[in-house]
Amino acid sequence: MLTWTDQPYTTMWAHLRFLSHEFNSRRLLRNDLGRARKQPVPPDDLLNRKAAQLAYCILQAHEYYQAAETVTINTSPLLFFYGMLSLAKAVIVANHPLMLLDDIKFHGLQHEKNGRASTLDNQTAILNRGVYDEFVKVVAGFRFPRGAAFQFKTLLSISPELSATYERYYLEKSRCIYLHDIRSESQNRINVSVIPPAGPFKDEAYARIPELAEHFDVQPQLQHQRALSFISKPTLNSPPEYAREYNPVVGGRYIVAPLPFMLNNVEVRQYVSPPVSDYISMYILSDCVRYQLWGSVVQGKETGVLGITDLFVAASKRRFPNLILNELHGEIFEYGSPGRLM
Repeated sequence: MLTWTDQPYTTMWAHLRFLSHEFNSRRLLRNDLGRARKQPVPPDDLLNRKAAQLAYCILQAHEYYQAAETVTINTSPLLFFYGMLSLAKAVIVANHPLMLLDDIKFHGLQHEKNGRASTLDNQTAILNRGVYDEFVKVVAGFRFPRGAAFQFKTLLSISPELSATYERYYLEKSRCIYLHDIRSESQNRINVSVIPPAGPFKDEAYARIPELAEHFDVQPQLQHQRALSFISKPTLNSPPEYAREYNPVVGGRYIVAPLPFMLNNVEVRQYVSPPVSDYISMYILSDCVRYQLWGSVVQGKETGVLGITDLFVAASKRRFPNLILNELHGEIFEYGSPGRLM
């Protein structure tokens, strides 16, 4: 669904608020608003309860986001997180066949029991069931293992909108590559063309997504000034699970590497869409806002991490609600700014 607007963020929220009216949320759950949803229609009694709760979650989320816009980053992550919590609940209530708000009472993350890290980069969130566990299952179709520990800096590394600043600030590679083209070839082989930054193309690509070397061969004859082409090896029978195509709502096309996390002191990797991971990142920020660490971050005397954090918040507040809108309707909502060609 493409909407032309000179205020994409405002229009996106208008589409979400459309569902804050119980009559409209009920029609959505009945599949009477576009007929793109794949979820079965609940029985009338359950449908009415779900519609009321969905509408309230959207209404509450919008108020949190509006409140966040009235304050600075000194406080806004806390408000944005509670808005994201309400939006995540909205998707669970709408798309899970049985669950209601009483079934998902906890946000699903916690900080390290042994104490918080001394820097924001190293802050960690640990999965503890609850809303985030169900949200990932409903949206992405899998569950992270309980006890999975996610580091803030690593979460930033899979955000294409931040990748250039991430690499300049941390002086290390992000986990994103700009995608030029992806298509199926004969004999079920997959051709992937990427556009890494300046430097040895193959090395640049492998530095961001090392797993490419296992399942793809470089096609030197197809290289040109900007693109590097890979062809899947015969042993790869389906698209790899470790990296996926991701299209930011503001434009662009990327391949994003899997998100590393720790489980029982062992690193595990699992692809997750950047907007889905935003919930974890914003939880970490909201947790820091309430404690002494945030004062040193805001002052910026010993770290400049607030700069990239500010960019993350700006990207998240645009893409996470758009993800929710897509998941509720079962289709992609896009917004284009009208222009005039001279």
